[in-house]
Amino acid sequence: MRATKLFVVSGIAIFAIFFLVAFLNLDERAGMASHAALGGFQFCGAAVSMYLLSKGRLDEISLLDWLCSASSVLMACLGLVGSSITLFAFYLIIRDRHDLNTIAAGTVAAAVAIQAIWAPIIFSKISFILLQIDAGVVGWLVSLAIPGTSWSGTVISTPSGHAVAIYERCASFHNLSLASLCWVTLTMLHRPYWVKSDVYVGLVSALIQFGFNVWRLVFVCLSLPMYELWHQGWGAHIFSGVATACAIIFVQASLVRRDHKNAEIRVATIS
Repeated sequence: MRATKLFVVSGIAIFAIFFLVAFLNLDERAGMASHAALGGFQFCGAAVSMYLLSKGRLDEISLLDWLCSASSVLMACLGLVGSSITLFAFYLIIRDRHDLNTIAAGTVAAAVAIQAIWAPIIFSKISFILLQIDAGVVGWLVSLAIPGTSWSGTVISTPSGHAVAIYERCASFHNLSLASLCWVTLTMLHRPYWVKSDVYVGLVSALIQFGFNVWRLVFVCLSLPMYELWHQGWGAHIFSGVATACAIIFVQASLVRRDHKNAEIRVATIS
């Protein structure tokens, strides 16, 4: 049995437990649609990770391979899914520095774990800072449209008496972590290694998500009808779809453009 096959089987088992746990712990108050969309991106990341792992060239299985795989699956079974995926991803990254596909698989798996498990934990510790940043930017923009608008902490108030408090679920941080997952997944699927320009692509995709979230929050703060449309109505779904689509299209277009540019350089060199 090849080591790659062992890791693929282990990875499938770990991610299957991860999605089962996520399904059993659904919070209906957060909305089934949002859960389905978020879970869809996480599933795509897991699928890409397993696809890249299946292309790996790890042959001989070592004792450490067995220990890591068994430990990761056992941790997932015991409910430590975040730690399980993290351990599994880290081991894939360091297993063989010459096997780029295995390293890429570990990178995507780590991105899934960070977006789904660790980012929310980190956010819960520093949300009071990040929410105030969101409120400050949104409050300033709203004040340009409605003079007299004020904001204190995470509450934005207009002269008409319309006031909106920005809570954790509305924070830009969640959109940034999702954009990061899409960026890592698409980049590793396109090619199993990083180049310098990838950093700039990731930053711009994050800014796109941040900009769209700020845009929605500005609309929410303008009036009660706008709040109902962009926070509770179909406007919220439009925002979610457009923001994510723009980030994905930008990342994919940047990757294709770079390949086209490199091809032109190679042709010029040969000529």
